Amino acid sequence: MDFSVNPGVSELAERVYRVIVQEAVRKPEGLVELVGAGPDAVRAAVDELVRVGLVQVQGGVLEALPPRLPLQALADHYVRAAAAAREASEVLAQVWARQATAPDYLEVLTTTAQVMEVTARLHDDARTEVRALSIGPSGESAPRPTRQAGAFEAMRRGVAYRVVYGAQILRQADVMAVVQEAVANGESARVFPTVPCNLQIADGKRAVLVAPMPGPERLHAVVFLESGFLDSLIGVFETYWTLGVPITADQLDDEEDQGPPEDIRRLLSLLGAGLTDASIARELGVSERTVNRRIIALQDALAARSRFQLGVQASRRGWL
Repeated sequence: MDFSVNPGVSELAERVYRVIVQEAVRKPEGLVELVGAGPDAVRAAVDELVRVGLVQVQGGVLEALPPRLPLQALADHYVRAAAAAREASEVLAQVWARQATAPDYLEVLTTTAQVMEVTARLHDDARTEVRALSIGPSGESAPRPTRQAGAFEAMRRGVAYRVVYGAQILRQADVMAVVQEAVANGESARVFPTVPCNLQIADGKRAVLVAPMPGPERLHAVVFLESGFLDSLIGVFETYWTLGVPITADQLDDEEDQGPPEDIRRLLSLLGAGLTDASIARELGVSERTVNRRIIALQDALAARSRFQLGVQASRRGWL
């Protein structure tokens, strides 16, 4: 099992749960050596597991509880969060439609030059943090991807960068090269399947929402200043950040890969199609336990801490 996409449960807590189940450890002090962490960290991890309903403690004895119900509740929570993000996107679309009467806390840009200038200035002026959603270059006449003007300079002066990329970047080698360079320079990056737009927020005070447009002026944008709308945009970003899977420079390295055997490729394809373990087992003619064991082995082989991250890694390698 894997619940690493849940930000309320740490990687250490996951290891502790696995040890309790697999090694039948019943005392907190017995976990320390097995998970490779200090007593205080182990106690905190056990507290996390108790909080989400995966472990109970009676008389100092640990008992692991079945994961399905508590983790289903967490999954339902994030489904609702994703729905809220989609609703926020619809609100932004309505703002765009009413641009002719835009109030003083937003500015509409209708030329590509304006968009490029204002975006570069956002990074030049950033002092503490830049948060961004990115679907990469968009539109029919989009140029080749390049690093964002001013971003690396901002990182060198101590500005923290957090960026959530749409999963489509995994299929674009030139975009991935730009992401790799950014991560190597200190950017914290995550990936999520359905990132809807290009959005950049600086210091919680200013945001630029960019949209592709037909015609010679291929980019338009809305600039948001401090307001309820900006607060909503920050909330949208944080939702996608919570749901995204971290990517690192090591994960982005272009390593030589001959691809998996055909049976593994088929398993990944069935997973990607959204089939349940039981359905995959029927398709492959094996037991559901065997399917689960193969998936866990693949996650370990690709250093993937969730099934979504397994899909990310497999797609990056061209296995899907």
